[in-house]
Amino acid sequence: MLRNYGNGNSEKVVLTRIQVQVNLPFDRLKDYIVELKELGLLENEGSLQLTEKGRQYLKEYKRILLFLKSMGLNYQSYRE
Repeated sequence: MLRNYGNGNSEKVVLTRIQVQVNLPFDRLKDYIVELKELGLLENEGSLQLTEKGRQYLKEYKRILLFLKSMGLNYQSYRE
């Protein structure tokens, strides 16, 4: 979910758009958002935004995916 919105722009995030992209019921999506906020990866100041910690997490996550790809492994639906 974070991967879809980690491009650094500050456009307003519409939850229904996220819901459709990740194919989750709305109540479960809200639960995940609460968990991501508790972990300090998201903040809600007018609209959902990644925190610096969230951006760092995505950077490291992408680095791991690139490593796996270089080893010939494919983890889920890898997208750069």
